[in-house]
Amino acid sequence: MVISKLKIKKILILMSLCNVFSHADLTHEFPSYSYVLNEFDLDSSYIYDREFSEFVYKNKDAYKKRFRTAVSRGSLIVPTMKEVMYKSGITPLFLYLSMTESAFKTEAKSTSAAGGLWQFMPPTGREQKLTINSTIDERYDPVKATHAAVDYLYKIRGGLDKWYLAAMAYNCGQGCVKRGVRKAGTKDLTTLINPRENYIPAEARKYIKKILLFAMIGENYLFKRDNNLGEAIYRMNKDSLTPVRVRDGERLQNIASMLRMDYRALKRINMHIKRDVVPRGSSVMVNIPTSRLGMFQAVYNGRRNQNYANAIGSNGFNRVASNEYRGY
Repeated sequence: MVISKLKIKKILILMSLCNVFSHADLTHEFPSYSYVLNEFDLDSSYIYDREFSEFVYKNKDAYKKRFRTAVSRGSLIVPTMKEVMYKSGITPLFLYLSMTESAFKTEAKSTSAAGGLWQFMPPTGREQKLTINSTIDERYDPVKATHAAVDYLYKIRGGLDKWYLAAMAYNCGQGCVKRGVRKAGTKDLTTLINPRENYIPAEARKYIKKILLFAMIGENYLFKRDNNLGEAIYRMNKDSLTPVRVRDGERLQNIASMLRMDYRALKRINMHIKRDVVPRGSSVMVNIPTSRLGMFQAVYNGRRNQNYANAIGSNGFNRVASNEYRGY
């Protein structure tokens, strides 16, 4: 069957128009795109990149489900991570890198022995001054690991100058990205992650697109009032984590009972304490919900006054305290 040149021309025009309308739909669905891309040092026009837009269309529904599941785990973790990032001056959108790495599972461990929210390998964790031994593994401490991740991101960006390059380097290494830039002769992301050239490994090419898509889903609440997924992160700011010092040999079970918390909920934010007992002679901190800090100080330090004792002795308070965080 022979197709005339006129028909071919019409087909090409229709394909071009479909592409234009598709991009319009994408920017309408994700009005956060410009903010997200700029935070990662990308030009807003990257939303029109063919490879990226196809990735978004193909994966957006599945990633929204993943987003919802991850956020349900992050009620205490996300506000803490964002606070660390704000104080350090790095964009808080790097929390989506952690979401990509671990889905906010504090106990996450890969087959290659990477662990925690930020999936540090043991050597990298130690380089970032995280304690890793038979009783303590601070890669699983949400607070200390986030500080370490921010510091590490600043380090790897130092030789790359762009946050999107640092994000890819987090996955495949700074040397890997530098070699890719050198081979490509440019830092342009479209060129770097062109699958036909293989300047950057396939996993890292997909990795940066995952982070950007999660970020666009999560930040939509800033621009689209009816976006429930994005608002889920916004609504999390009711509580966070506070590290506290306890006596050597203290058991997490005792602290959970003291704070009227479900033990499993306390354990999930203290996975770095491997045997559930604070090792003797260590400087390890125990993470507790910030909302329980007053209770901890009053009860643990023995400074509870009679009014406070009456308050926690009331049936109403005990019932609320024992049930809150049960499902975290």
